[in-house]
Amino acid sequence: MTIAVALIAVQEALAKYLGESLPMLQVIGARYFGHLFLMIIIFMPKHGLRPFRAKRPLMQISRSILLLIDTALFFFSLKFISLMEATAIFFCVPILVVIFSIPILKEQVGWRSIIAILIGFIGMIIIIRPGSNIIAFGALLTFGAAICAALFNITTRKLTNEDPLAVTMIYTAFVGAVILSIITPFVWQNPVIWQEWLALAVIGLFGGAAHSAMIAAHSFAAASSIVPFMYSQIFWAIGLGYLFFGALPDQYSLLGAVIVIISGIYLLHRYHIDGKFKP
Repeated sequence: MTIAVALIAVQEALAKYLGESLPMLQVIGARYFGHLFLMIIIFMPKHGLRPFRAKRPLMQISRSILLLIDTALFFFSLKFISLMEATAIFFCVPILVVIFSIPILKEQVGWRSIIAILIGFIGMIIIIRPGSNIIAFGALLTFGAAICAALFNITTRKLTNEDPLAVTMIYTAFVGAVILSIITPFVWQNPVIWQEWLALAVIGLFGGAAHSAMIAAHSFAAASSIVPFMYSQIFWAIGLGYLFFGALPDQYSLLGAVIVIISGIYLLHRYHIDGKFKP
């Protein structure tokens, strides 16, 4: 899990770097083309075309589109806010999963979890600091990405007993790559320097490798024991933000991030392995 979030942090830093000189839709396309290439190398030699035969194809496509929108909103948000701020706001995903689980999965949430949710949103408000238009717009994009990610996670849970892992992973990359193969030619700009070509090549491979590492992590241990390690991404975001862009978070962003992380970890500890929340 720690390797996975490190790869994600590098991928997002590259997206922010490339977004300064190239169209962001081109960057998102590179991320998906590289991801699909990696999935084909991993699954097709062993499984052939079987991973494309889904029992619930419409749900697989819907799930993949949610991830595409999530990626697009998050990458575009990096044009307005720092890596650390975007990462901290995105950490509200566990909070949103709890909220959406009530109507969608018919789960019951106790008053302690409700308080943790409210505290988590207070942390987000501290990060956003209403009144700053640039931060507010970037935060809105990131929050939209978090909503899509939460719905993506819930849909993934619904598909667990429907399709094999190979099917779900191939669809995750394939649907986005097909959609972006139609869009990308209209926005493509040739990179000027070799570092941009390298970043375009690496961004998708790292994204695919991160997904694979997360799935491998879940095969070795229960989610409740490994998911808290995803919060180590905040340290990668701070370090890469400084290394790439010379940006360091202020005290308000750090305070808000700590509150959101504590809220998320508490909710994860309230969560049973069988997928039910403790009262």
